[in-house]
Amino acid sequence: QLMTNLLTITESSNRKMIIGRDASADVDPVITLGSPFSGRVRYYCRIVGVCNGVVCLSNDLFGYDNLLVLWNPRISRCLTLSTPARCCDNVWTYKFVFGFGFAIKTRDYKVVKIAYTHGDYQDLTPLKVEVYALSSGIWKEFDGFIPDTGVIEYFWTQAVVCGKVHWTAYKRTGEGIRVENLIMVFDLNDEIFQELSLPEVLVNEIPMNLNAAECRESLAVYQYDTRIWSSSCSIWVMKKYGDTESWSKEYNVALGHEHLMVLGISGNSEILLTESMGMLALYNPETQKKESFGIPGTEYSFYFDTYQESLVLLDKGVVLPPLDLSSEKTTDDDEDEENDAENAPQSWMHYLMHQYLTAFLGAGNI
Repeated sequence: QLMTNLLTITESSNRKMIIGRDASADVDPVITLGSPFSGRVRYYCRIVGVCNGVVCLSNDLFGYDNLLVLWNPRISRCLTLSTPARCCDNVWTYKFVFGFGFAIKTRDYKVVKIAYTHGDYQDLTPLKVEVYALSSGIWKEFDGFIPDTGVIEYFWTQAVVCGKVHWTAYKRTGEGIRVENLIMVFDLNDEIFQELSLPEVLVNEIPMNLNAAECRESLAVYQYDTRIWSSSCSIWVMKKYGDTESWSKEYNVALGHEHLMVLGISGNSEILLTESMGMLALYNPETQKKESFGIPGTEYSFYFDTYQESLVLLDKGVVLPPLDLSSEKTTDDDEDEENDAENAPQSWMHYLMHQYLTAFLGAGNI
């Protein structure tokens, strides 16, 4: 059964994952599940991607230990991936970009991990690239060609199309500080890096304003007017994969003075997004009207993807305990974690502004 789903971490405690099913399915519209993460790290986890019923999660948003988990919500099993070798002793000196998908030729699930020097916008060559295969359960260091392309930390998203992982990236042009944008590609089958060109109008855009996405099995790019407090977004779609002349601007979302973040596009071309105050909404590009779902969160706490139930991980990992919805006892640790929850938005905003300024400077706009 194929369903369109929402995965979100609730703002209040960040302990829950919610899957909302397609309205056409004869089931309850929302299912609440326990999160594979616990403790303070639950405030900063990221959904890397979803593939054949398996969700890949990381806790890399604010450094931490860059833990990676594969999780099958249908059977309540999760597998914590072994930790690859560190690039250096101090985790705060480098950052990561992840990719997750299915290699059709070998019928294997793979995770690619790209390590960059944190804050180094002079040398865009990754320090190390490693690939994890679910079949073997081990990481291996990638020894092929690695492109000199950078990815904006925190804001990156992946798009898996044709068995390849795609990220919006940028590379330096000449000896100056100016950069050009492109699509960085990692082929999960052949384990090689490739590049795809963007529409000319996006080549010199501020890198942080672009996101890779998948739109009905086609590669897409979201172009925001500005990444922080954005009020409009253009959606570009590559009509024929690999043909860079086939890029087409298919949708434009504009909410006036309201802020937005696009999550995805439904089967009937309606656009799912978060609006001001982090509310989830559905936007009709023809009527330019939106309908709120009344599900609260933050701009960055929602995730949209197509979820197909499976039994992957049935013989791997551990079973998650049932979700306890009863009231919790208040302890000192709970109070500390609640303080973390209150401070998380402020920490996030400071980090956000840092990323915005570094991306803006890196693009040669100041």
